[in-house]
Amino acid sequence: MGAFSNEVYLGTYFLILLLQICCTAVNGLIIAFFAKLPVLRKNRHLRLVSYLSVGDFLTAIAEAPYIIYMIINWNPIQLDFNPLFILISSIPLPMQLKISATITIGLALSRNLAVFFPGWFRKIEQSYYAEIVLAIGICLGVFDAALWFGLSPPTRMPNCGTSGCFVSDQFRYYWGISNMLLGFLVLFLSVSICFKIKAVEKRTPMTNSVLQRNKFQQANRTSTGILISSLFFLTTPSVCVGVVELAGYSIFRLVGPFYSASLMASGICNGIIFIGCNGDTRRLIINKNGPSMTHTVSVAAKSVVIRY
Repeated sequence: MGAFSNEVYLGTYFLILLLQICCTAVNGLIIAFFAKLPVLRKNRHLRLVSYLSVGDFLTAIAEAPYIIYMIINWNPIQLDFNPLFILISSIPLPMQLKISATITIGLALSRNLAVFFPGWFRKIEQSYYAEIVLAIGICLGVFDAALWFGLSPPTRMPNCGTSGCFVSDQFRYYWGISNMLLGFLVLFLSVSICFKIKAVEKRTPMTNSVLQRNKFQQANRTSTGILISSLFFLTTPSVCVGVVELAGYSIFRLVGPFYSASLMASGICNGIIFIGCNGDTRRLIINKNGPSMTHTVSVAAKSVVIRY
């Protein structure tokens, strides 16, 4: 059973390394889009999206030493990693998981305000809102990092193939349950957006402009994408960890650092959703010549306010 588990660990390590490369590429592309297109940088409604992409990009790079170390020091007979190095090198995981969940909640909450209380939404300064959400996420991430070290003194754990085995039971309980609650909150907000947009679409007369209809269709696609991404990559793993840990069994010992895989997959999925739902990025990829790009940007600038 130990040899089988070690083989599972090694496969998980290589999967995460591949996901880290893809996450770095996708979110690096989004960062390049923001640097290339002034219309994206000027759109304050997209600031949280840029923060999320930067966070996923930096986490994929910062967590690479953690995964590479375990690949290099993997042993088919017995795993024996340095506990202090594991705890330090994997610290981007709990921090970014909270930051990513907080920003996703901020995005979903902002969209809920836009569709349920448009008057209030127009009064909110989006740049300040984005910075407040980011500050809350960073504070929660730093709090998790402090608990990560405070509750988990470095201790040798033979045949432990992930950082989750090196942290205390108290932290795993807190981490699993808190992330589970945040995941359910994202799910609730996303579902409420979808139902509201469907109701608005049904009441929208067909005589409305194409731009107005596209507004609801694009918001619906984006909200559905957030819902699916949250369901598969945030809520499901968090629920699994919370339930399994409460049952007294450590899932980390079976499948390895799957939380890292979930976080990287979420970063990739969020990046693909943004590229697929934002017309400016699609046109930047399709168009190659200067005149066509200039025309695209000038048109996009008139409609960017409706993009999410």
